Amino acid sequence: MKICTLTLDGYFNYGNVLQRYALSRVLQQLGVEVNSFWHTPDNFLPQTYWRWSGKKLIKFLLNWRGFRDSFFRGEHGMEMVRQGKIKEWCDRYLEIRKAPDDLRSLVDEYDYFVTGSDQVWNYHFSNLEHCFLLFAPSEKRIAYAASISCPDIPADKIPIYKEGFAGMAHISMREQQGADTVKELSGRDVPVVLDPTLLLDADDWRKVSRQPAWYHGEDYILTYFLGDRPEIVETLEQETGLPVINLLDKEVYEHYVTGPDEFLWAIEHAKFVYTDSFHGTVFSILFRTPFVVCNRVGDDVSEKMGSRIDTLLGCFGLEERRGTKSNGYAIENPIEAIDWSNVDTVLTRERQHSIDYLTEAIASLRK
Repeated sequence: MKICTLTLDGYFNYGNVLQRYALSRVLQQLGVEVNSFWHTPDNFLPQTYWRWSGKKLIKFLLNWRGFRDSFFRGEHGMEMVRQGKIKEWCDRYLEIRKAPDDLRSLVDEYDYFVTGSDQVWNYHFSNLEHCFLLFAPSEKRIAYAASISCPDIPADKIPIYKEGFAGMAHISMREQQGADTVKELSGRDVPVVLDPTLLLDADDWRKVSRQPAWYHGEDYILTYFLGDRPEIVETLEQETGLPVINLLDKEVYEHYVTGPDEFLWAIEHAKFVYTDSFHGTVFSILFRTPFVVCNRVGDDVSEKMGSRIDTLLGCFGLEERRGTKSNGYAIENPIEAIDWSNVDTVLTRERQHSIDYLTEAIASLRK
């Protein structure tokens, strides 16, 4: 049996490539051959930096959000190095094939197509026609831990969501809000399953991690923010006496160009993690590292992406680790040890539930 997986394409986000890897590994463990496809135009910065779109040219001319300043400060080059390290990790552990322009030509080559995980059904980021697998027959379409991650779908997008939901043979979602949206627009009750990264255990992830080049033996606090860092983070070093490593700090080259393998190691060995990242939270839980996860600070789209965090923390009973605007993005005694006693029980149960979904979806389509 051969399965083709599609998710968001890119070499700029650790969580995206790590969940792509995890889903492929789990499917392989179920005894199928898996190919992961890049299905959108190439956006790997070292190969595309010179192909500026009109939108980027306008950003440069207007210096939108400091775009021109960052370009001349060399941040463009730093980002190319960072993406190069992410691609290198993918080339080592996960072969990603380039899909043909006409995805329909893949239909006879594969038994099933799996879309997910990540925000494959978030219209802000996704090619919805591809990620709803509209090129494939309905009986070959499976969604695993798909995420919409935006509470409001505009009226002009609703028809493609309805068509997409109706045409999937099997749907599972990554968060409850997404399952509620599927119910509202299609009438289908669909399960909520674990993000693929949670289907592998800590030992599995240690096999593909390594010590960062910037680590020299000292204890540290790790911060990883995809949106703006809350002001409270600036006080951590003073309050704890520990240095703060910010993985997306454009002022520190070696921190900014951290690779996915170093990202994993850095979370496991941190004394404490402060983040707004879903996958930063996932790996803190897997490695039992104390953490606080914040609602994302930034534009309206980013600030509405919290439902996936709500589902994740609620699953493990860790809601108290949430930083929000109302509590100043801070909790009491954040570095104190967390009671992890319930995590293994929940992981065992939810992993079985998630694997059962995949197994049953594949088996039912075989018939």
